[in-house]
Amino acid sequence: METNIIVGRNIKAIREKMGYTQEVLADYLGITREEVSYYENGNRTVPSKIITKIAGLFAIDEFDLFEEDDVLSKINLALAFRADHLNGEDLKTIASFKSIAMNYLKMNKTLRSSYE
Repeated sequence: METNIIVGRNIKAIREKMGYTQEVLADYLGITREEVSYYENGNRTVPSKIITKIAGLFAIDEFDLFEEDDVLSKINLALAFRADHLNGEDLKTIASFKSIAMNYLKMNKTLRSSYE
């Protein structure tokens, strides 16, 4: 399957699971809703800076967006934040929180493995 289609499908699947609209995601990314649609449909290649921002928002590894299998459906959405009305600034705050939480979990895992 073509990379653009895989990445687009994964972005759309995660965005929908998180309950975000294309408009809100576009606002967060600083692009138009149409661009988000082009990416999700695989009509355009997603720039690396957009991949990085999306991965940060969803608290996933950038490589997860390139996953061909349905592995993404099993991503832990424990840090998911859902609300009826979100804007780009709200998503920036959520992404920052997720980054802190993910860093804490990684550090905790590293510390535990060093004691084993």
